[in-house]
Amino acid sequence: MSLRKKILIVLSAVLCCYAGIEYLVLDRIVYPELEKQEHQQAKMDLKRCSDAIEMRLTELHKELLWLSQSGQLYSQIKSPAANLMDLTSPTIGLDFLTIYDNAWNRTHYESGNTAAEMIEATLFDPKHPIIKKGIPGYSHKSLTRHDGRILFVISAPVTRSSLSQTVEGTVVAGQYLTQNRLENIRSQLRLNFDWDFVNPEKLTGQQKQLAHRISSNNPFDLLPIGHEFLQASTFLYDERQQPALLIKLHQDRTASHKSRQTMLFVLYGKIAAGFVAVFLLTGMLQSVIVNPVVRLIKHIVDIKHPGKKVHSSLLSRKDEIGKLANEFSHMCRRIQNAQVKLVEKSYLSGVAEMSSGILHNVRNALSPITTRIERIKGQFKTVPLDNLEQAQTELQSGSLEPERRRDLMRFVDLTFQDVLTNLNEMVSGLDDLSEQVFQIEDMLNIQRTFGREEKPVEFVDPIELLNKALDLIPEHIQNECRITIDSKIKKLDSVPVEPTTFVQILQNLLINAAESLERQKPLYRKIRIQADTECIEDKPMLHWTIRDNGAGIPEDKIQQIFERGASSKQQGLTGIGLHWCANTLTAMRGRIWAESAGVHRGAEFHILIPMAAEEELVEMIQEAEE
Repeated sequence: MSLRKKILIVLSAVLCCYAGIEYLVLDRIVYPELEKQEHQQAKMDLKRCSDAIEMRLTELHKELLWLSQSGQLYSQIKSPAANLMDLTSPTIGLDFLTIYDNAWNRTHYESGNTAAEMIEATLFDPKHPIIKKGIPGYSHKSLTRHDGRILFVISAPVTRSSLSQTVEGTVVAGQYLTQNRLENIRSQLRLNFDWDFVNPEKLTGQQKQLAHRISSNNPFDLLPIGHEFLQASTFLYDERQQPALLIKLHQDRTASHKSRQTMLFVLYGKIAAGFVAVFLLTGMLQSVIVNPVVRLIKHIVDIKHPGKKVHSSLLSRKDEIGKLANEFSHMCRRIQNAQVKLVEKSYLSGVAEMSSGILHNVRNALSPITTRIERIKGQFKTVPLDNLEQAQTELQSGSLEPERRRDLMRFVDLTFQDVLTNLNEMVSGLDDLSEQVFQIEDMLNIQRTFGREEKPVEFVDPIELLNKALDLIPEHIQNECRITIDSKIKKLDSVPVEPTTFVQILQNLLINAAESLERQKPLYRKIRIQADTECIEDKPMLHWTIRDNGAGIPEDKIQQIFERGASSKQQGLTGIGLHWCANTLTAMRGRIWAESAGVHRGAEFHILIPMAAEEELVEMIQEAEE
């Protein structure tokens, strides 16, 4: 994915996250807050309505208390011609008024006998809170329902003057809560509320549902009606705490709904502007940052060697990209210098390692040659040349006795037969020496051409490889160690290897095993060689195992013995043998590892080499010929 696409994706993701967060803020914080304010305003307006009605009852109560306790009401009731309604109409506007003495006998009433009977029938109930017969002059106020109508009822004590504390009686008055009075309250409050007179015994439909939802803990019921109105409802209760008046207020929600739509439109506008900004910003970043970076990357990819210079347009920039280009140019020059030094050092190291490997392998190959030469020298020393010379001298003299001549001739014949036998053995030994010298020459030739051309690969039987490796082992090792060869090796199919190289690997491992036995000096020195085929990762492999009962390998050293310079020998020799074996087997697509139970408990070396199909070898030979 290109850098431009990544920038576009990141900016788009940031914009989407911003839009999502803002929408969540609107949906979870702003909209609920608007709805909360709507509800709060509806409750406040509804409370103003109920408070205005209750305030009317409270004002009636205050006015009646002032008249009854100031003495004006008492002075008027003593006058036979007094009209108490005219006294109260300018200030209170009562619909009925009745006065009782302390014995609760009716002494005066206004607005007809019907009102008095209603009062006595309704208010004189022992459980009614307006009149307490046991408390003369008891003062109270409440809403009362009578004959389907709602009225304000108040009671107050009657005294002779404002200075008198003696109660002369009780006045009970009231005012009907009519449609006109409610409309006056509505006009005064300037609130569009409606009302219904409620009969608690005949609640139906919506009134019944509201009665269940409205309580003292939840005095207001709020019900949205579409997106335009919010209906707020509450009850005013009578003296028995039964619903008497239902007040409903319809609050306009158009403004809040439009506010929500406006905020959504603003959000959509922000998102659209954000996408435009994203594309513009992407284009700017493409021009200012991405394109120079792309040119720098293309230049880096196109570099053929570390010393190539960066394009001048990049080097002339004064920003971070220009600094990066300059630093890259300096880095290329430093890498070029370091590469030259590294190549020189690597070459010297490779030459040194190759030389060490050659010397190590040649030393191992020369050991049996030296032994064979010493044996030939010993055979030459056994020839009695002085005696032959003396016998020849005596035979040339003319005074030799016949019997002595016969003995000398017999001695010469026998000696020449021994010499001929020794010569035949020497010729055979020289043939072996010649073959071993040719093997050393092959080693040197292979090492000389190492890394410049493919090594010749042949299909060779494993037993043949093992026999060649055993021929290169010094004779004293074969005499001192019991080398056991698994019989399966003779039955194994041929494997594709470079014979001389693989023989050196086996020779190294066998000599190392013998040296380990020499250090341990067990009672019986044993080396066991096994080989078998295995399938590893669906590839046929030849698994060699060389086991000895020698000095063993410490657990902490078992992974280090294949490193350059690692050795367990005490003569100061380096461990180039195992290191060379590991590198060579890796080049052959094989591997080598060691196992040991610990010090003085012997060791096992394992070799895996691929058993390539014959078709692959044919292809390799054809490629080599081409």
